[in-house]
Amino acid sequence: MKKFLLIGLAIVSLTSCNRPEPNYEGVLMTDYGRNGLESFKTVTGAQGPLGPGSELYQVPMFEQKADCDAISVSARDAGLFTIDPSYTYQATRGQAPSIVLNYKHLGTGEEFLDNVENNTLNKLVTDSYREEARNYTTDSLMNNLGSFEKSVEVVLAKKFKDKGFSLNTLTSGLTPPKSMANAIEQRNNAVQQANQVKNELETSKMYLEKAKIDAETNRMKSSGLTKEVLQQQYIEALRNTQNKVIITDGRTPLILNP
Repeated sequence: MKKFLLIGLAIVSLTSCNRPEPNYEGVLMTDYGRNGLESFKTVTGAQGPLGPGSELYQVPMFEQKADCDAISVSARDAGLFTIDPSYTYQATRGQAPSIVLNYKHLGTGEEFLDNVENNTLNKLVTDSYREEARNYTTDSLMNNLGSFEKSVEVVLAKKFKDKGFSLNTLTSGLTPPKSMANAIEQRNNAVQQANQVKNELETSKMYLEKAKIDAETNRMKSSGLTKEVLQQQYIEALRNTQNKVIITDGRTPLILNP
């Protein structure tokens, strides 16, 4: 009885081990893959014990993130840039059999897709950056970084599709040559200093203009309050009053508004 129980547990264990995980596409290889794509088919559920020449591959269908090693790329005029690309991608539904057929030599299990990245996809990325950089001069590459990125992305999207994957995002991590980086820094510093001097000059002009206005105002006030002007203003005030006023200089009386 105990012997039959052990055999039963072993069968269940073998069966449960050969089941694609959720959100993975299972691919069963038969006959050692000798018949090309016909030897690879998409499967779901438990596959039971696998016979000789059979292997169950599992290809994840969710997004993957990958980072390439930093490399140097050369512009058309020999300007040397450094790129450190990163990207996200995922396998296309229904393409798992082709993916396994093309890359089964890279191993099985969880490391399968990592090996595809390291041996194939990363190389596609770096090679595409190298090829596209040759279409630009050093200055044009720095001034057209957006179009450079877009061009590489378009080329890579097609290459990934041909391999059974979709490219979701791509970043170059591009760094200019040290000499250019220094020149850019110096130019930015010069621009900042020029803006600072311009602001200081504008402020000085405003203070100078204010000082001129204040001086002119004080001059007008000073010249406007002479004895004659004060006397004339006094007389005009008396003329405009509604009351009867008698003014005398000690000799002749003057009657306003009688």
